[in-house]
Amino acid sequence: MSVGGAGIPRLQELAYVESAALAVSEGQPFERIRLAILNRAETLARSTDLDGSFDAAKWQRRRADAMSYVHNTVDVLKELMRLGWVERHVLPSTPRSAYAHADVTYETTPAGRAWTDLVRQDRLEGYNALVGALLDAHPQFKGYLRLVGARPDSTTDHLTVPLLRNDGPSDGSHERYLAAFVSHVTEASKAGDLGWTAPPGAIEESLRGYVTRAVQRSEARAKQRRAQQRSSDGTDREEQFITRKRFILLCEEAAVRLSFSAAGCPMDYISHELLRRWTRFLGLANFSYYAPGPPALRLWATGRVEGSGSESAFHRLVGHDVRSSVLRSLPQIWSTPDGHLDDASYHPVWRVRAAVCWQLRISDDEFDAAIDAAYRGEFPGLGFRVHLDEAIQLRAPGSVRPLVLRHGTGHTRVFHVMSLFGAHSNEEALAR
Repeated sequence: MSVGGAGIPRLQELAYVESAALAVSEGQPFERIRLAILNRAETLARSTDLDGSFDAAKWQRRRADAMSYVHNTVDVLKELMRLGWVERHVLPSTPRSAYAHADVTYETTPAGRAWTDLVRQDRLEGYNALVGALLDAHPQFKGYLRLVGARPDSTTDHLTVPLLRNDGPSDGSHERYLAAFVSHVTEASKAGDLGWTAPPGAIEESLRGYVTRAVQRSEARAKQRRAQQRSSDGTDREEQFITRKRFILLCEEAAVRLSFSAAGCPMDYISHELLRRWTRFLGLANFSYYAPGPPALRLWATGRVEGSGSESAFHRLVGHDVRSSVLRSLPQIWSTPDGHLDDASYHPVWRVRAAVCWQLRISDDEFDAAIDAAYRGEFPGLGFRVHLDEAIQLRAPGSVRPLVLRHGTGHTRVFHVMSLFGAHSNEEALAR
């Protein structure tokens, strides 16, 4: 399998780089590297299990299946070779061929040994060094950071992708929805505050072209499946080519590609998804579908990185002052227009978090840390009280999470809704 190219590697978690690099430096063969990555994935899944749905047996089955996580292992080894941290070597071309590579070991380069030593000693500095290496290796990574406002040459502090809510035109016509979507994106572009702009004709051509091609491919695949079904058992089942949900997602994909291309950094939808995940993990950028304002995907910088490679310098919006600003901003973003604390209605934590983080251009982690600090009494004299509750008011979308407060005793509580009360309210400050 080739280890060339500079496209964004298909790594759902940057932590896989650490797991694989450490395993290679220890002389582990391909199969042990696969297990190291799988173990890291299992640990991440377990740490984010808030409803008891974690399935240990599923991970055991994956561990026993020599073809599971082969693609992830190959992708991360390719990336380590691209970064110059592992000597180039032939890798499995498919999961089925992984058995022939099970005992193959790989050679760490001097630069790779320096990085593994660093990440063992200081994980934050290790990941800062990884950012520097990624900036040198991947123009799209550098471009993404520039577009969201995290680079010295950034001209704005965000990139916004206009979207339509799922409750748009609902007569079942994909064409009607697409027409409304094109019109919505075109009007949003005219406002000039998206971080990109494009002529109306170019917007329509790009959106319609992408969606039309995707629908045609889906229809062709569906027809092929029907033909295969007829030849195998003589039946002819009708199949819906594109569901409404899938069509709406195709429109989002088209808008993302248009936005990044118009802003000067062409990018496919999966690469954008990976980069927004990486940069949130690295504390350099954040994103939300639910910040106040017209429906949109908003991406913004939460830090700044100058230079690249070993010359990278970082500044992240974290710490006491940022958390203080979070708490001071709560009355202004609350539900009543004038910000008074006489509205005791509860709101989902994820909605409040999105509003605050977008307004202050900070990370979700800093919002959560601010609420946790208030819980611990680190910000007296706020003039209001924050009340948290574990009740679930609305089903949380997949891209958000509830508020999790962990304490020194190991006790964890998960809060889904919150409210503000005046300082003299009888309500307790935070649910205990």
